[in-house]
Amino acid sequence: MHFLTLLLTLLSGSTGILSGRVTTPAGAPVADVLVSLPDLHRSTTTDTSGRYSIAGLPAGTFTVTFQRIGYAPAVRSVVATGGDVTADVTMRESVVELTGVQVTASANATSPLNSPQPTSVVAGDELRQSQSQSLGETLSGVAGVRSWSTGVGIGKPVIRGLTSNRVLVLDDGQRLETQQWGDEHSPNIETANAERIEVIRGPASVLYGSDALGGVVNVIEKDLPDAVGVPGFVRGTMSAAYGSGNGLKDGALDLEGGSGSVGFRGSLSGRSSGDVHTPDYVLWNSGDRALGGSGTIGARGTWGSLSGTFSQRDERISMTDEDPLATPTQRMSTSHARADLALPLGAARLEVSTGYERSRRREFEDDTTSTVGLGLLSQTYLADVHYHHAPLGQFSGLLGLSGLRTTFNKFGEETLIPPSRLNTVGIYAFEQSEGRRVNLSFGARYDYRRLDVDADTALGNSARTHTWSSAIANAGLLFHLSEPAALVINVGRGFRAPSSFDLYSNGVHEGTVAFERGNPNLKTEKSINTDVAVRAQTARLAFEVGAFVNLIQDYIYTFPTGTVDSASGFQIYDVTQGNARLTGFESAFQWHPTAYLHLQGTADYVRGQNTSTDQPLPNMPPFRATWTARLEHGQRAYFSIGGETNARQTRLDPAERQFFADAFGGAGYQSRPYALMNVGAGAGFVAGSRTIMVDLSLRNAFDRRYADYLSRIKTNAVDPGMGRSLIARITTEF
Repeated sequence: MHFLTLLLTLLSGSTGILSGRVTTPAGAPVADVLVSLPDLHRSTTTDTSGRYSIAGLPAGTFTVTFQRIGYAPAVRSVVATGGDVTADVTMRESVVELTGVQVTASANATSPLNSPQPTSVVAGDELRQSQSQSLGETLSGVAGVRSWSTGVGIGKPVIRGLTSNRVLVLDDGQRLETQQWGDEHSPNIETANAERIEVIRGPASVLYGSDALGGVVNVIEKDLPDAVGVPGFVRGTMSAAYGSGNGLKDGALDLEGGSGSVGFRGSLSGRSSGDVHTPDYVLWNSGDRALGGSGTIGARGTWGSLSGTFSQRDERISMTDEDPLATPTQRMSTSHARADLALPLGAARLEVSTGYERSRRREFEDDTTSTVGLGLLSQTYLADVHYHHAPLGQFSGLLGLSGLRTTFNKFGEETLIPPSRLNTVGIYAFEQSEGRRVNLSFGARYDYRRLDVDADTALGNSARTHTWSSAIANAGLLFHLSEPAALVINVGRGFRAPSSFDLYSNGVHEGTVAFERGNPNLKTEKSINTDVAVRAQTARLAFEVGAFVNLIQDYIYTFPTGTVDSASGFQIYDVTQGNARLTGFESAFQWHPTAYLHLQGTADYVRGQNTSTDQPLPNMPPFRATWTARLEHGQRAYFSIGGETNARQTRLDPAERQFFADAFGGAGYQSRPYALMNVGAGAGFVAGSRTIMVDLSLRNAFDRRYADYLSRIKTNAVDPGMGRSLIARITTEF
């Protein structure tokens, strides 16, 4: 009875109002500033006098961010005790306009400048202009990130040379399990209506567990609105695009509103494209079609907040084969439901997130048959509990508990891996402090995983149970060398448990053009990664330069046996383990010599070495540099010219070198240097109370022939890169 009384007292604790005024150093008000409480998913804007207010502020310690075009973002920490809190902020004019918040790399929101790990954020105009048909391609302009692609519809993020199950994809903080262990299995997630995408470059297993060995990609929705203290409303955004290079037709609609403490959002998106036009020919069977939608409803009060979301995404991808007359296709359907609850507990808060995901993949021999060649069905149940404790001196952080259960079944004529059931539980803690000169972060995690595999006569395996456990930790130090510059050092461990495919594959895998045999005795991959970087940001210049060393123990890979499968004619590859070392650097800069001229660029490189065989790791991205020069007139019109230069990958492993020699008559034939030029322009037009934004982008402006080294289609066709393509996009709010 006493416990119940205490619990009710905590849950019904008083709330206050966060308010304040945003001004320039001269005291002038700054209107239309986006003021956000990312820890509570709340936001508002300042009025013409620079004032703002957010009602229903519970007790606790929260990060508040302030962002507006033409000003440097500001980040403040506020401590609420249940009453009103005032936070006045001075914003300085700045041509550099970086995103002011990241929530993926730490327990509490921080600015990317103060992130304990290398973190990139793609948002706003940059995200709108980089939208592509796959997640990997959308992010391919980020330093240290590439796309492992199979045509335009399949593009998986590659972070520092690692991809597939070594890069974890999150949907607004919740992990996706869309079977991306296959080379041609892309994460089935939509980015058209995302507010921003955050990328952690390097291990993040302390917060996210297995599969975050190489990094994390978090696709984040806008905060769910409400109408607390303001009249009810409905508003929306829509966009449409067309691309000439493959007949792309793309559209998205987002509708949201609020009434009192209740808010809602509904989104629709769809796209279709025909075959890709290269500079020399039409790439056969390379079209794509996708349709998706989601709906969210939630409520906020003095008791906390509760929301529920359901999303559905279906995609049909044509797969380019070696035979121009072949028309294999892949169809994916992903259903995702989740519920999120947040409760204030005095100066602490409790967050509970649960989810269900159903991922169904079907592969067909041609585009007319209804007979499934290979069918894969997984169902995943997720739960995460975060207890954000009250501040302990300068430290704030969380204690976490996560659980996951995935069931897998197969269907269709072919078989690739046996049915299985995976159960995982993890406990972890993460702490951070932000001082005037020194920021510290550290965390630890313990995970236990159990995989129960059914007997499968077609694959020749018996029933078996596997168990793995992992204990890891990380630590980071950020030292402000001066007001605009910081030195960052981060050391962290990552891990990845073997997938069923690694353990039990035993047959032809069309995706890799090989007969692959798994190894049921594999151990968990373990890594230790060290990052060192220098970051700086002034009113006209921002840059980050960093280097990393990632040492992976028990790295899982395949090697050719020298034997050919008589039925398929494919060489047999066995799965084994060894040790690997990945080293490299990343750099990105923005320089704005005037208010209308903007220069930016990136450079990155990764060197992968199998230290057990003393051979290069396969599929490592070569050196790349990008550059863009952009002229702006006001905030609504711009013209840009830019490009990218990719070096030839000369460090091929023996299997790659032999494959290129056999297929194309010379080792490394499909790994050549190339440079592409892109041109862009855009303008905003006022129509009544709305602004219509028009963006034009001419990609591969000189129609260059090229083969991306990380494109799997380079083994099926000569120079399969898309030729000159004009993309027109219209976006408006209503």
